[in-house]
Amino acid sequence: MAKSEFKNIDIQTASKIYSQLKDDVTKAGILDRSYLYYFLLTSIVFTGFLVSSFAIFKIENYGYLLIACLAFTFFSVQFGGLMHDSGHRAVFSKVKNNDILGYFSGFFLGMVFDNWKIRHNAHHANPNHVEDDPDIKIPFIATSRELYLEKKGIEKWISKYQSYYYYPLGIIVSFSNRLGSFGYFREKRLNQNWWKILIYAIGIIFLFPLPFLIFDPIKAIFVFLIVHATSGIYLANCFAPNHKGMPQLKKGQKLTFLEQQIITARNITGGIITDTVLVGLNYQIEHHLFPNCPRNKLKLISPYVLKICKDLNLPYTSVNLIESNKIIVKELHKIPRLAEI
Repeated sequence: MAKSEFKNIDIQTASKIYSQLKDDVTKAGILDRSYLYYFLLTSIVFTGFLVSSFAIFKIENYGYLLIACLAFTFFSVQFGGLMHDSGHRAVFSKVKNNDILGYFSGFFLGMVFDNWKIRHNAHHANPNHVEDDPDIKIPFIATSRELYLEKKGIEKWISKYQSYYYYPLGIIVSFSNRLGSFGYFREKRLNQNWWKILIYAIGIIFLFPLPFLIFDPIKAIFVFLIVHATSGIYLANCFAPNHKGMPQLKKGQKLTFLEQQIITARNITGGIITDTVLVGLNYQIEHHLFPNCPRNKLKLISPYVLKICKDLNLPYTSVNLIESNKIIVKELHKIPRLAEI
């Protein structure tokens, strides 16, 4: 029987354990849809987005305008959380209904639902695998010695200082995630799905040129910079704590599904505020084991997973947000120095 290269759990045993876990979680009703929860969540996010947008339009005092921009950032990234959940079929039972919510959320976030879904599903299939996880290859960031050595020229030289510019680099995430979707349409040539291009274009116009068309130059620049800088940092810090600084699989390494989803992920503690701000992604281990689980129920899976980890001597990583960021920065600082040895 095939063995994991990190642990001594064979594939058949791991499959049996996961099947039993899935049966237990299903029988407990944890995977049942949470329609009321998502109705309330979507209503709050949609209302907050509209109110903050209107506030940005009306307010001229820059102190209050800053608050309105931060509120807009918060609710736009919350749409990202809804797009994420619908992409995993965690909201509705029917695929079509999940897709509708996904396109709806992507419109307000300024991202292409289909493009994001393809990339994110590839990440879930191979988390922290240097060959197959698309979230591993990041320009000017190396999360392992191997990835650092693959970089060339100016990028490699600059990456020596990655721990210092890691957070400022998050500012450009808003631009790369949103504007980067142009390439998706160029590759796919979606002639029969023109409406996807239309809703994306409207969202991009709303987020990028519109402020300069309706506001005076100073207000336009203020709103543009605050919204995009904060949303980029916010988006980056929703996803980065979950896998950065965790074990990575090298080329040729294989793990069983159960091991890989647990060992490569990190949970973030903090209660209801953390659950809300991080759109449920703080239960990353449980989410990777059951991506279609409604986010409000992910914490209910934790006791089942903790027991398995204890029985199999698997690491279950769970730290607060501050500690998680310390781990990430420490690893980013260490990697270039180890690579030079």
